[in-house]
Amino acid sequence: MDKNRYYHLWIAAAKDQVFFSSNLDKAFFISLFQDLLSPRNHLCVPPNHRQKIASQLDLVAYSLTDFGMNLLVYAPDTETVEVFGQSLLIRYATHLNQQSSWEMLPFDTIFAHDLLQDEYEALSISREIHLLHDDWRNDRYSSIGFYLDDRRGDWIQPWRITKLYSNNPHTYLNYLLESEKEYTRQGLMQLDFLET
Repeated sequence: MDKNRYYHLWIAAAKDQVFFSSNLDKAFFISLFQDLLSPRNHLCVPPNHRQKIASQLDLVAYSLTDFGMNLLVYAPDTETVEVFGQSLLIRYATHLNQQSSWEMLPFDTIFAHDLLQDEYEALSISREIHLLHDDWRNDRYSSIGFYLDDRRGDWIQPWRITKLYSNNPHTYLNYLLESEKEYTRQGLMQLDFLET
């Protein structure tokens, strides 16, 4: 029996600082997902932490905004989620260091995660993640294209959510459109980054 669970993971700059100063930084971060999660890392010899992450954790949905990111992942335990998050932060700090004289991230970070109750709560979180963007239907820095269009990648596993509605993109689009109307009617804030 599969004992993995869904987790909602936040990584953001503290105190409303900018986490991604450009779209190039966001694109670099997406390449980190590809590097850490591609199945080719299963073949690494000798085993390393990238191999462990690639074999144990699935990225299900993501959203990158100027202030940070929200991720939906499927993993066996919090330790794996924390290793994944720390690996992303270390590689991002290295990237920023190559762009300037910084030796570490130039801001404090928020790094937190919640264990979700089940796949239906994960579906709800995927909706929140995708609706974070003003032009959410066309945003290049979220996983929406894997849900509604024909985007593909061996490093992201949207099927864990899409299987709940028979992999029908139209059903998911209607779910998002109805949710967006409800948010507008109620004046609800969409997903905020967790402040600790």
